[in-house]
Order: sequence, then C-alpha cells, then structure tokens
Amino acid sequence: MKTINVILIAALGIPLLAGCCSTPIKLDSVGPAPTSTYVPSGWLKVFSATKTVPDGDSTYYYPHTGYRIFTESGRLLEYVPNHVDPVDESVTLVKIPAGKYKISARSEPYNMVVVPVLIQAGKTTEVHLGAHWKAPANAFTNQIVYFPDGRPVGWKSSFANSNN
Repeated sequence: MKTINVILIAALGIPLLAGCCSTPIKLDSVGPAPTSTYVPSGWLKVFSATKTVPDGDSTYYYPHTGYRIFTESGRLLEYVPNHVDPVDESVTLVKIPAGKYKISARSEPYNMVVVPVLIQAGKTTEVHLGAHWKAPANAFTNQIVYFPDGRPVGWKSSFANSNN
C-alpha cells in the first residue's frame, strides 16, 4: 500500500515539478495603442483691443475684437471673432497645432499690429494687446516682448522652453 501511495505521489508530482523548471515565455513590453490622429496642439489666447457695445441706457459691454491667424508663410489659417456674442467680454481659447504663426489684430495703443507667435504642444501662448496686462514683477525685461511705448505684450518665445 505504501508503495502505491509513493508511486501515485511521484506520478502526480513530476508534471508539477517539470512546470516549475521550464523556461517562462518572454514577451515584448506592452504600451498604449498607436493612434494616427494625434496632432500635438497648444492653445492661443489673444487679448485684443475691445470695442464698446451699448446695451440699454447706461449698460456697456467691452468684447474683444476679432483677429486673424496666419501661417508662418503668410496663408490665412483662421479668423477668430474673439467673443461668443456681442456682450461676451472673454477672449476665445483657440486650439491650434504646434508651430509658428503670425497674428493680425487690433491693439489699444497702435491700432492694427502683426505679432509673431510660437505655439507649443500642451501650452498656452497669451498675447496682450490691451493696456491692462502687467508683466510679473520677477520677470527680467529680456524675457518680455514690449510695444515701443514700453507696454508688455507677452513672454518672448525664446524663453518658452524655460517655463516648463
């Protein structure tokens, strides 16, 4: 009887031990599914000059004026009204592929201006063409773009990589 038990245990145990001693299967690393529609994009906000829109006897709204986005080669990419309705005072956040562009917009101190801009994936570029934006107190003057009269417009694109 003892012999039969030993034979049975050995017969059942050998396949288990063989499984432990075999070489495991090696697989390649698994990652996210590839996609062909991904386009690295960033965002653009242009604080263009405002216009006065009366609404009733003594109520006024100041929506931002529209502007045009041109490719670096000068082709019109998009016109942005820069407000949703006549009383919307917020600027439009535009999603745009990463790259270099030129913005043609109305500014408060200089009427129409053309501003070259750099759009980086995952970042927002802001252009301030009004009279109210102040550069951060800790910013060096060589990090900021200024109008000829000294009003700040935005961060220089050469410093875009240092603000990660």
